Amino acid sequence: MRTFGCQMNSYDSQLAAGILEHEGFEVIAESEDTEGCVDAMGNPMFSRGADIVLMNTCSVRDHAEERVWGRLGMLGKEKKENPDLIIGLMGCMVEEHREKLFKRFPQLDLMIGTRNIKELPKLLRQVQATRKQVAQIKQDGISIEYSDHTKHDTNGHAWLPIMTGCDKVCTFCIVPRTRGSEVSMPAREVVREASRLVGSGVKWITLLGQNVNSYNGARDAGAGTGSFPELLEMLCGIGGLKRLSFMTSHPQDATEELFQVIARNPTISRRFHLPLQSGSDSVLRRMKRLHTYEEYKEKIDRIRELVPDIAITTDIITGFSSETAEDHLATLRALQEIRFDGAFIYKYSVRPGTPAVRLPDDVPPAVKAERHRDLLTLHRKILSEKNLEFLGRTFTAFVESARDENPSEQVGRTDQDRRVAFESAEDRRGQFVRLEVTGIRHETFRGKLV
Repeated sequence: MRTFGCQMNSYDSQLAAGILEHEGFEVIAESEDTEGCVDAMGNPMFSRGADIVLMNTCSVRDHAEERVWGRLGMLGKEKKENPDLIIGLMGCMVEEHREKLFKRFPQLDLMIGTRNIKELPKLLRQVQATRKQVAQIKQDGISIEYSDHTKHDTNGHAWLPIMTGCDKVCTFCIVPRTRGSEVSMPAREVVREASRLVGSGVKWITLLGQNVNSYNGARDAGAGTGSFPELLEMLCGIGGLKRLSFMTSHPQDATEELFQVIARNPTISRRFHLPLQSGSDSVLRRMKRLHTYEEYKEKIDRIRELVPDIAITTDIITGFSSETAEDHLATLRALQEIRFDGAFIYKYSVRPGTPAVRLPDDVPPAVKAERHRDLLTLHRKILSEKNLEFLGRTFTAFVESARDENPSEQVGRTDQDRRVAFESAEDRRGQFVRLEVTGIRHETFRGKLV
């Protein structure tokens, strides 16, 4: 099983893996590295010798789709040598392209939509029995399922999707097409699932949604509105939950009420991801982001006032339709003014099916690349300056991994979602520890146990 794309896809893969294992399948999570797994002729085996290959796909960016196309081509060659190999697709590419993928890739056996994951074992056995192509793509309802069998990859941490889809009209975004309109899980079901997770040993929960802070899980009559800030308050009351984080938010739904809830609940993570996309109001209008740069900055200033230790991270798209040199300078100024603690910066590529296909993609690739370098260079300079401020400070960190080659070197994440590597003779994975920051290597802090 290979997962591309967002954390929602990661959750769906964990759900699928757990259900499959419960039904008697052995699931191998594929790594990026296929070195050493070759056939008799020395060709790479992307199947890694498995009977079935499932790819959970993403349509948000062109690069993610291209990787799947390439992998399907290589798997098609493997299937000529091994006709019993079963190849399946899950996720957003299935929702976008649907059955026409069978014509383009006759080696493809199975496609399953985001609302049909629990049917995966049955459908795989159907393919095994009939050797005919099978597609199951439900078009309505919520594409979230909770299961006792979900296979969490990190001890002590769990993803918890609470809503899916998006009602915003951002012109560059494929999510409304692939995930549909906004649908929220009822608040009582979210709280029940979160309580079950904590009861099973989970200490840190990350809430997921394409636009998580527009969550609207209607409560029982007279028991509240079911808003996102109200849900956070409810979840913070679960005994044993040590950290609660969420992603991703939209600036329009980042409200004073939300900021106040974060400020008075130390259980809530001190990392707030709020995509800006551009510092230019004219570009924001063409993107239909529903806010100006000044409105965005006012929200950032306000949450920093209420929560001084908050880390602000963002997304930036450079080279969007008709972006001028002046627009680019406005985004550079925004980075300089806000000084983000993290930024994912992308070159714009047109996604078929989005409203932006009607806009000219008129910024030359070389100009996009140059602007991308400008933004990355400035952001890295700011990040280096900010990181120096953390030397000598002490933080609480959740330990999520240890290096295979050196288990005594373990990696934790602070409340601001910064990585800290440290030495410990004891396996601390799944625990919260106190670490003093002693150094920085690349973007990872070095620390020692306090």
